[in-house]
Amino acid sequence: MIAIDVGYSHTKAISPDRRVLIPSVVAPHRELPLAELSRNGSGHVVEIRKLNGDTKNGDTKKYFVGELALREGQGATFTLDREKHRHPNHDILVLAAARLLEAREGATLVVGLPVAYYRLQKEELRKQLEALHAKVSVDDGPLARVSFGKVVVYPQGAGALLTASDLPENSLICLVDVGFKTTDYVLAKVAGGMVGPEGGGSVEYGVFQMYETVAAAFGSATGAPLDMNVAAAVAAQGRVTFRGRELDLTAAVKAARVNTARAIADRVLAALGQKGDFVAKFYLAGGGAKALPELTDMFPAAEILPDPQWANAEGFLKVVTGTLKSA
Repeated sequence: MIAIDVGYSHTKAISPDRRVLIPSVVAPHRELPLAELSRNGSGHVVEIRKLNGDTKNGDTKKYFVGELALREGQGATFTLDREKHRHPNHDILVLAAARLLEAREGATLVVGLPVAYYRLQKEELRKQLEALHAKVSVDDGPLARVSFGKVVVYPQGAGALLTASDLPENSLICLVDVGFKTTDYVLAKVAGGMVGPEGGGSVEYGVFQMYETVAAAFGSATGAPLDMNVAAAVAAQGRVTFRGRELDLTAAVKAARVNTARAIADRVLAALGQKGDFVAKFYLAGGGAKALPELTDMFPAAEILPDPQWANAEGFLKVVTGTLKSA
């Protein structure tokens, strides 16, 4: 039993005894000098041989995945498509993550979809993953079969909500899952020790907008473009060395962070309407909850879930292991 949360920024995968975190970036494999291959565990070389029916030999391809794809830099791709499961990277990331978890052939898999896309895409995604069958090798290890006997598709945000504890009794609560491209919100009612859904949705706004603003500030100061992956590092540190000189973007980063957090909060609260006024507690999850700490001041009675980046994956795993917390 495994859970995989394929995010626009990172892929989070979890089993009962291990975790895997991979930047959601893939690049074509190329031969590297031996010195470059000594990468200290940073990123992965993934070989995938897709199988059709009982065929022993299928189409075999190799990729750089994660940090290695970012660093290798030749043809590295990530996607912001709404139908991200249709992008070739999606299945590569799922297979790589499952192999790193050492999932058995025919494993039960739980994955998530943004709330706004859930109804329209869940069956297509389930069928796509249940048909996925390949032999996979990671970092020159042995090829092993990876397939999924059962796939459960769960709404993002709802997964994260399953990790919340000490829920206020007889109250409305709201989980806000701040991602790279989208922010999901799930409204629920706590009553009689049970949590019942009251609605939810997605807004197309996330951490990516902050990185875009930081990249624009860098461009204004230097006249040079800034890759989104570098923008993330600049946003975290506030400064960067460019052409031998340190560039201080602390003020620009803070403004970008505050403005992005405000835009997310405004959109979610507007979508909730009057119901938002009666929410007893907002729970914040996703990598964006850590990247945008100002969100706790913009939602009333807000609390960041422990380990927010992993909240969805951990919640998905609870769905299949039967370890759901009661309210």
